[in-house]
Amino acid sequence: MNLTRYFMLKAPMDDRFGPADIPAVWNLAKYKAETGQLPNYAGDTHDVHSVMIDSALGVLGAPPADKADFHAQVKWLQDYLSALPPPVYPFPVDAARAAAGKRVFDAECAACHASPRTGTRIPLAEVGTDPGRLETWDKASAIKGNQVVAAMGITRKGLVEEDLPGYKIPFLDGIWLRAPYLHNGAVPTLRDLLEPVERRPRVFWRGYDVYDPQRVGFVTDGDEARRVGTRMDVAEKGSGNRGHEFGTGLPAADKDALVEYLKTL
Repeated sequence: MNLTRYFMLKAPMDDRFGPADIPAVWNLAKYKAETGQLPNYAGDTHDVHSVMIDSALGVLGAPPADKADFHAQVKWLQDYLSALPPPVYPFPVDAARAAAGKRVFDAECAACHASPRTGTRIPLAEVGTDPGRLETWDKASAIKGNQVVAAMGITRKGLVEEDLPGYKIPFLDGIWLRAPYLHNGAVPTLRDLLEPVERRPRVFWRGYDVYDPQRVGFVTDGDEARRVGTRMDVAEKGSGNRGHEFGTGLPAADKDALVEYLKTL
């Protein structure tokens, strides 16, 4: 959201720093504004259409030269991404272990990730993840953002004019390809996410494209990962790997089965 604050709102640079990975952009039709399932990490925007518009304007930092063409471009891209299915896991899946993992998922995860709560906000105090991304945006910024876009002559539902209480509970479609995990990419694999914070990697290398089908994520250490990737240190501002300690007390066999099931989503 700093891009929008600095480029579109012309806000002075400050010490707010909330790095966040680009979220998955497939199957955008799953976001249902009427039931509170909002896009962006904190549900900062009322609907997908507004996100598409604001993402473009936030990068452009200026009104579009041709508003009709701009809206047409937004529409085709939104239509395409709304219908785009999540990618299918390309490696073998142990069907029996995945079936066992589904039972673990239903007992431990479904209440948040496969329920009406999915896509809605979870209070920061409940999930406990790094607050940096949440702190980069506020009610005053949303109000100003809506004013700037309206002055451009562009109509959309727009930004939510509230101070937001927490992050959105993500949908898990295509979760196998969305490593590293948490909004800031501070946990390298799904298997690591099922460990208590003190057992999660504290330093690793992001950006190497060799996949690890056992831990479900990308290879994040070794000579090639270090040569190609970018060093991630969870002690740095905005990069904390704490929180989301759900399922961390499960037996190892249940964790492995759960990860196998998550490959199928």
